Amino acid sequence: MKKMILTLLGIVAFPAIAFAHPGHDMANFASGFSHPFTGIDHLLVMLAVGYWAGKSLFSARWQVPIQFVMFMLCGVVLGAVISGLAFVEVAIAVSVLAMGLVILLNTSINRFWQLTLTTVFALLHGFVHGQELVAAGNGLAAVAGMIMATMILLTAGVYLASFKDQLGLLLQRSFAALLAFSGVYLLVM
Repeated sequence: MKKMILTLLGIVAFPAIAFAHPGHDMANFASGFSHPFTGIDHLLVMLAVGYWAGKSLFSARWQVPIQFVMFMLCGVVLGAVISGLAFVEVAIAVSVLAMGLVILLNTSINRFWQLTLTTVFALLHGFVHGQELVAAGNGLAAVAGMIMATMILLTAGVYLASFKDQLGLLLQRSFAALLAFSGVYLLVM
């Protein structure tokens, strides 16, 4: 179990160590790759969606992360062509809080609503990235990096859901509480 936790922490922590800049300028592959690891809202939602998928029936285990990536790309395109919408940042904070509550309360949600929420959260996160890409002026390389990092985080979340022993369950509950508190913090901030 210790080896699994260290592996998970290594996957999540390595990019933050490897890239000194915060990754929010989205100017190249490296900044696009580091962005989901350095933006706390993005990091937590990607891990949470992966975790939520990992707790799902086997058929949805990979459908949810794949759908998240596809609709995040759609959101990037929308963000690149539509000017800013004021509610998006608040909606992202709500997505962090909602995922924390769903996981913390161990809420059972049918597959339709799980896929619907996944789609909405992915579109919101992609939309913000699309606006950042337009501001930075370099889209494709940053999107490629961002998608790769997103897939790593989603996979790490699925992996976290596989922990079954006492320490793993404590780690999962702590993660859910962190999500909920972070969502409240982002809403108040």
